[in-house]
Amino acid sequence: MTVWRHLVSNSYTFACQDTGDRLLGIIGLPMDWTTSYFPGTRFAPARIRSAACNIELYSFLTRKDIESYGYIDLGDVSLPNGDVIESLKRIEIVTKGFIEDYPGVTPVFLGGEHLVTYPIVKAFADEIDLLLVFDAHGDLRSDYLGVKYSHATVSRRIVEDLGKKILIIGGRAFSKEELDFISHSNEVDVIPPPLSSNWSEVLDFIKRVTSNRSVYISIDMDAVDPGYAPGVSNPEPLGLTPFELLSILKEIVYSSKNIIGLDVVEVNPLRDVNDVTSILAGKIVIEFYGLILDRFH
Repeated sequence: MTVWRHLVSNSYTFACQDTGDRLLGIIGLPMDWTTSYFPGTRFAPARIRSAACNIELYSFLTRKDIESYGYIDLGDVSLPNGDVIESLKRIEIVTKGFIEDYPGVTPVFLGGEHLVTYPIVKAFADEIDLLLVFDAHGDLRSDYLGVKYSHATVSRRIVEDLGKKILIIGGRAFSKEELDFISHSNEVDVIPPPLSSNWSEVLDFIKRVTSNRSVYISIDMDAVDPGYAPGVSNPEPLGLTPFELLSILKEIVYSSKNIIGLDVVEVNPLRDVNDVTSILAGKIVIEFYGLILDRFH
């Protein structure tokens, strides 16, 4: 057995299925060690998988029956409770192991807090030209409450430690420090939630910046308006609608040279209402898979 597999446990599967087909691979990252408002995102991988058992495995955007294509669910990475640095190391090890053992398979990571994106991007660093982050917040603080590696600093760490360019989509909540960093940086751009009058401009911009680039996509569920996704740790009003998010996601997949992978983070089942946020997260994974199949297979 490959060493990295000892760090993964598989007790349940996305949508109650695991066909073993090798087009999409799912990995859970149950971590919420730096959550600053409501804890609980560590329960999200299990709840998203469970919620997806009760929705149709059918892509509305592409008219593809996901069930007939299949995927593999590798389970959750075993993370030491409260140990941020060791958890990041384990996520990086598992991601590198996935890259080596499953070439050509698109990974989907189910968080967990947003900090989990850092070791994933680190593992894929040589392949990523641009990181696209759906997020209400900048996550661009130099540190948060004296902590350098946090869900509130993850994008800053990716820019400064890993040298990656980031486009934040749906951003609408920033500190002065973050706004100053954005204004003096050539590595970060922000698209706020689109008004109806500039919707076509948003999609045109997405097409331009992703064209001929290999991109990684991170979806913090608080990018979505809390009226549609209340189950997050840091809800922020005036967000994207699910349709807007999926429309932008479609443009990203169809315009990019390659999609390195996707993570869906910051779902908090302890704050959710009737699992609507977990269901939406599951639906996003299904639609993403449909888009990948339509574009690359």
